Amino acid sequence: MEKKDTVKDTLISLGISVGIILIIFIGLYIYSGNWPPLTIIESSSMQHGNEFTWGVINTGDIVIPKKVNSVNEIITYVEGREINFKTYGDYGNVILYYPQPGSVPVIHRAIFYVTWDGPFFHIRNETKAGSWLEIIGYKVVILNMGFSGRNLVVDLSRFIGEDGFITMGDNNLANSNYMDPNVIYPNIAYYAADQNVGIAPRPITLGMIYGVAAGWLPWFGDIKLILTGQTSDIPTMSYVYLGITITLILVIFAIYDYWPRKER
Repeated sequence: MEKKDTVKDTLISLGISVGIILIIFIGLYIYSGNWPPLTIIESSSMQHGNEFTWGVINTGDIVIPKKVNSVNEIITYVEGREINFKTYGDYGNVILYYPQPGSVPVIHRAIFYVTWDGPFFHIRNETKAGSWLEIIGYKVVILNMGFSGRNLVVDLSRFIGEDGFITMGDNNLANSNYMDPNVIYPNIAYYAADQNVGIAPRPITLGMIYGVAAGWLPWFGDIKLILTGQTSDIPTMSYVYLGITITLILVIFAIYDYWPRKER
């Protein structure tokens, strides 16, 4: 084969590869309604434990944030638990939101949607919830919650007059040390909602939401985290799975490159 033909074949292959990547990103943009259409997970707040868990959002995973046009498009933990609707290892939808203008987006689960109808707060679909949900004054208690089975307390007293989603990372409840100082429930109860531990200053409104997590690609985001030195939260097995995946891709390309040459 002449050198000129080899260069031509390489350029054609490169062009095809770039074209495929562009088509994929355009398709993802059309599907998600957001740009960029992919988000790399940089913290462990959604993990179910310290190790990689299949079907759960781990550090280094990539998610697709799909745009929503109404708060009614989002199913909360409270609603999901009632109808047995789960995403990414627990009830309800996971959302990406900006806690403040210009901030980095947070990816956490929508726990419930609260509305103020003075002098009381109301939780969307609260009348359909089971005995695991209690409202005591301005405090909401959800029993036996998440993979850790803890009781969550959310204090709404600072948000009188406000509507929006109360959010929380799946792993944040398991590792929370913010115990209820008034022991409003006989079992140990923990504050871990974003709105009570300083992650978000107020309930999350529609205008703060970037999208709902609507697609999951595991461990490929590790590449960016490794290059930027953000490796402290990456689960060990995530490295292993990434290495296996890259090896398989290289083997496939090697086989593809070998067979056509032999046929000539």
